Amino acid sequence: MKCSPRRQSPANVSEYADPFCLKPVSAVVLFVFAVLGGAQSANALAAESDETVAAVQFDSTFLRTDPKQTVDVSRFARGNMVEPGVYNVDLWVNDIRVARQDVRFVATRNGNGSQACFSRKMLTTLGVDFAKVGADTGTKAPSHESDEATVSKDAQTSADADECVDLAAIVPGATSDFDFSEQKLTLSVPQKYMRNAARGYVPPEMWQTGVNAGFLSYNANTYRTSGAGMESTQSYLGLNAGVNIGAWHFRHQSSVSQETGRGTQFDNIATYVQRDIAALKSQVTLGDGYTTGEVFDSVQFRGAQIATDDRMLPESLRGYAPVVRGTAESNARVTIRQNGQVLYETSVSPGPFEINDLYATGYGGNLDVTVTEADGRTKTFTVPFAAVSQSLRPGTTRFSVTAGQLRNDSLEEKPNFAQFTVQRGLTNLVTAYGGAVAANGYLAANGGAALNTKFGAFSADITAAQTQIPDQASQRGTSLRIGYSKFIDPTDTNIAVAAYRYSTAGFLNLADAASVRDLAMRGGDMDSVFRQRNRFQITVNQNLKNHGTVFLSASSQQYWNHGNDMFYQAGYSNSFKYGTYSVTAGRTREANGTMSNQFMVSTTLPLGKSTRAPLLSTNLSSSGGNSSLQTNLSGSLGDANQYSYNAYGTYGSGNGSHTGNTGVSGAWRAPFAEMTASASAGSGSKQVSAGMSGTVVAHPGGVTFSQTVGDTFGIVEAPGAAGGSVTSSPGVKLNSRGFAVVPYLTPYGVNVVDIDPKGSSTDVEFQSTSEQAVPRLGSVVMIKYKTVNGRAALIHAPQLGGKALPFGVDVVDNNGRTVGVVAQDSRIFARGLEDQGALFVKWGSAASETCRIDYVLPKSTGKAGAAYLSFEGHCIGNLKTAGLDAAPAVSAESLN
Repeated sequence: MKCSPRRQSPANVSEYADPFCLKPVSAVVLFVFAVLGGAQSANALAAESDETVAAVQFDSTFLRTDPKQTVDVSRFARGNMVEPGVYNVDLWVNDIRVARQDVRFVATRNGNGSQACFSRKMLTTLGVDFAKVGADTGTKAPSHESDEATVSKDAQTSADADECVDLAAIVPGATSDFDFSEQKLTLSVPQKYMRNAARGYVPPEMWQTGVNAGFLSYNANTYRTSGAGMESTQSYLGLNAGVNIGAWHFRHQSSVSQETGRGTQFDNIATYVQRDIAALKSQVTLGDGYTTGEVFDSVQFRGAQIATDDRMLPESLRGYAPVVRGTAESNARVTIRQNGQVLYETSVSPGPFEINDLYATGYGGNLDVTVTEADGRTKTFTVPFAAVSQSLRPGTTRFSVTAGQLRNDSLEEKPNFAQFTVQRGLTNLVTAYGGAVAANGYLAANGGAALNTKFGAFSADITAAQTQIPDQASQRGTSLRIGYSKFIDPTDTNIAVAAYRYSTAGFLNLADAASVRDLAMRGGDMDSVFRQRNRFQITVNQNLKNHGTVFLSASSQQYWNHGNDMFYQAGYSNSFKYGTYSVTAGRTREANGTMSNQFMVSTTLPLGKSTRAPLLSTNLSSSGGNSSLQTNLSGSLGDANQYSYNAYGTYGSGNGSHTGNTGVSGAWRAPFAEMTASASAGSGSKQVSAGMSGTVVAHPGGVTFSQTVGDTFGIVEAPGAAGGSVTSSPGVKLNSRGFAVVPYLTPYGVNVVDIDPKGSSTDVEFQSTSEQAVPRLGSVVMIKYKTVNGRAALIHAPQLGGKALPFGVDVVDNNGRTVGVVAQDSRIFARGLEDQGALFVKWGSAASETCRIDYVLPKSTGKAGAAYLSFEGHCIGNLKTAGLDAAPAVSAESLN
């Protein structure tokens, strides 16, 4: 990591102010000083503070190669001092990493180094609550001066919120510490002065709108079959285009398909623009979309919608989890367990406490709360925890408002409609919800509640609807819906979902009502629209501890104007020493009354102990008198698992015939696209296919080809670092211009993106290989990595006459930038060099205590991973005294 600050230094080497940077050689120097020089206080460095550390004196006798020579070691007197400048650091607040950003360090009044410049605005963003600070200290605004750290005039701004403040002076008990070697700035602030924020909370001020950009994702494939004297080719191209301008995101999805003997077909899937509204925790959509499905059945629309987006909440507030309330008699520890596992643990002060940021855990399981007092006494109580899809946390609201036209290509007359839904968590036990729909010839209203009880979670609601059918009497009806879920702790049984719905003969939902009205206007058969009467479904999972899992799934539907259908399935799965196996059985009855049974046995076995060992899977199934056996061998290859393969064989029998088929397929996730291919043959037929998918992204840095992106993605920019890899995205590498696309980012959350420099040129030095992004939904964010482009060389340059250079002295270039340190026998490893230039070594204030190394490097090969250069030369002092008009350039020889 590059650790010199971004600051201007004089070109005159005699005047440069070199920043202290704890390089490995410098660390050795400090060790030598401490051991051989006899430091006055061995613990002084460890005990130092930013401002009050006492100076340590070192004896430089052992570092001299000449009795008359002096070595300036004053810069080590106060340990790891920080020069003023701007540093890109990891910010930690109370042991939680919150950001990586540039932080300005300003000189202290006494001149002993510098300290971080914290503005009031920055501290507020990091969670400091100045209202609480003011309530305790009686101050309304932070002081801008301190005894040791008064910022200079050029460091101040006109706005108080942006001026540097002394954290320790304005927030009682607060401290800051900067670890230079790790570039880590740690703040410790008493919890009482921090804003109350849920775990995982990311303030909206950190959400990134991203840059103006455009992209085109494509998915192209062609599939060719031949057999029985016939050949057929099917081709498909799916497109997903997007343009981001400011906070607005335009999206278009369409497809083109073609088949032998048929014409080309174009489908416009969806076109819309979208943006978020942070104040309402919601998304605005204009164009094509889907309504939410919590209250009414989801339908497609073309119009406008504003709807709550739970992703804008901290992860600890998404979904349903109860609020845990209790009382502590002392400074106590609260432990919350579910099914024997610790979900949450924290310390609380005496008095009432409230924990409202538990992470949602599926469909629940009662919470066992233990309060351990300071004297060791404990008390326990249980909080019921079960949830259905309608359940919300207390105080949480979810809503949606939609207006537009129903999208259904089978309708000639597409009705306009408006829909409103709302859910509100009232208490730990009750969530109320409801809504209304109004459309051409249709009205519906819904009301209901969800309950969290010790017997499980229940939801019940009723929907009343009226449909006006052209030239017929209106139909009216109601639909009752009941839901239930429960985790039974003693038996480890999870009733994931149980739902029942009964609708009267006159009830129609919006989609069915639109179809019935359209058929009536066209004189069609309205009875062709299935009108549901009863529907029941249940899923049960039973954990048998170390003996596997049993599951049961069943559903049944009855219709007023047709028959009924039914499906149920039961199975058992377990693992053994080398793999897994499962057995399932099911029975299905179609609406026409026919019954069929299905049985299936599956196994998976890794062929080796490595995590990348190929997997051998088999599947034996039987249905309706037909049986089949399939065997697959699959795995992945490559440093980043960018290659995947699958080979299979099948054998089937039934109705007195036998069939067989074998095939292979593979995929390559390249940095610029993903390519697939497959081939199979058997039973008189052959098949081959090929496909390619990816994205072309236009952004402020140019055009970049990438793998297929999601709705929210990032652009990595690392100048000169071609060949480096994005570790979180398999197969993604930086292109020749130092750009790469991170295909998927989590919106409204902190995404850490790491770069592996392996594969990039040794002439490039990363100042940081880890950055973070907090994108808004649909945004394209630039993730910039600071790099220093320059060449590396190993120099042996003693003084004229063979005298060695002083050990541990910095080596700087023409701009006063430190590029290396003198090691043993006048050897220097320097980084960031130009093709030619001069280096300077200065170990004292006299003119005779400065020398210069002139060099010329051979032409760069431009190869990634190239070795450094090695050259011999001399560090020449006063050139006139030496009788030379100019210093001869040293020769250089590449070791490649």
